[in-house]
Amino acid sequence: MNTKIKYQFSIKSAEELDRLSHEELLNYVKDLQKNIKQEKPPKNSTNSAIPTGKEITTPKRNQSTRKAGGKNGGQYGHVGATLKQTDTPDEMIDIEFKIGSCKKCGFDLSAVLARLHEKRQVLDLDLHDTLQKITQYQSYSKECPRCGAINHDNSYPQMVTPHISYGKNIMALVVYLSVVHYLSYTRIVEALKTMYKMTLCEGSIDSLLKRASKLSTNEIETIVSGLSIANKVGIDETGVRVNGSRDWNWVFQNDTCTFITYNASRGSKVIEENFEDGFANAIVVHDNYSSYSQLIAKGEQLCLAHKLRDLNYAIECDNAQVMKDMKLVLQEAMMDHKLALSQSQREILKEHYLLIFDTLLKTEVKEKSETHKQIKSLLKGRDKIFTFLLYPTVPPDNNGSERAIRNLKVKLKVSGQFKSPQGAKDYATLRSIVDTARKRGMNAFDTMRDIFSGRSVF
Repeated sequence: MNTKIKYQFSIKSAEELDRLSHEELLNYVKDLQKNIKQEKPPKNSTNSAIPTGKEITTPKRNQSTRKAGGKNGGQYGHVGATLKQTDTPDEMIDIEFKIGSCKKCGFDLSAVLARLHEKRQVLDLDLHDTLQKITQYQSYSKECPRCGAINHDNSYPQMVTPHISYGKNIMALVVYLSVVHYLSYTRIVEALKTMYKMTLCEGSIDSLLKRASKLSTNEIETIVSGLSIANKVGIDETGVRVNGSRDWNWVFQNDTCTFITYNASRGSKVIEENFEDGFANAIVVHDNYSSYSQLIAKGEQLCLAHKLRDLNYAIECDNAQVMKDMKLVLQEAMMDHKLALSQSQREILKEHYLLIFDTLLKTEVKEKSETHKQIKSLLKGRDKIFTFLLYPTVPPDNNGSERAIRNLKVKLKVSGQFKSPQGAKDYATLRSIVDTARKRGMNAFDTMRDIFSGRSVF
């Protein structure tokens, strides 16, 4: 690690040093040692929470928290996708046989029966079926012969509003282009006009997204209810710019549900507002941010991916053996977690790692160093480090929440910011629907169409 002298300390010239007595020279050297400042290595995505897009320096490639798997290319069991012919084509065109005589002997072939030699297929889109279509719904009334009252049957489908409105397919397509593919309003308008000869304005796009979000309310309630009784939940939060101010997107997720919400606060009240009773049945995975200090949960697991990056930084700063050993212990525990073990074996395994962990925590280190900082942090979170070893389905990291957040950051990268809090809320709601549908193996576009038709999908 590089060192430099604090600028407040006066560096003497060679002539000045020659004039110093032995005692003055010793005192000068002592003062020099006190004023040496250790220059710490820069932080990047391998040794901190800094995302790759904001890195100033290129990280060392051997500092990844992942171990090389030694695998290249497609892996065994991976299901590939290729273009295959179908036995039920929508249209068949016979190629006219134009050869009049045999190419070898010249025999007349006009009276010979032709046999099928080869078939080739072309997969394409029927653009006539994708153009806009207007459906007219007509309701009727009856006049009562006895009292003269007009009885109007007004039982229109959910998407049919007075005068004329956009249908479920258009609304689902707008949501799909905006939420899944991050297209701006301008690009959505252009895409619809180019592909479907449909003219919408940006205001209509905004109105459709707002309406879609409102129609998704029941499904969001189902997602939140599912997470509140789940046995594991990952939580994370990230900054979002809304009309120039910095607010927050929160993510609550597991293997089957993703709930994203927008809030101006990063405090614990966001958890209380959405999950009043907490997560009494769940092991909650998080990054140990202060907002989780009062979390109601069955148990907690700190994200070890974050911890490994912090250990990388401490190793770069101090090169302390205890940090290297701690990193190895965490990595081995993550590997052992994948083993098929009984519950009693898992409990023994956890106690084994805690014993090693506690021994390393007692190592004497230099005060105020990065190693000392990490020892204090690990000591504080001791009871949340190896929780995952007791539960085969609980991950040792919060990568699931990180993946959900990545979509939000891409949206901001494309759009820059949301123009209003309502726009940020609508995006969070619709992205929750999309991510939940994908986790359950459902087609996101079809899921949207079903929701807008009034069906319950979750």
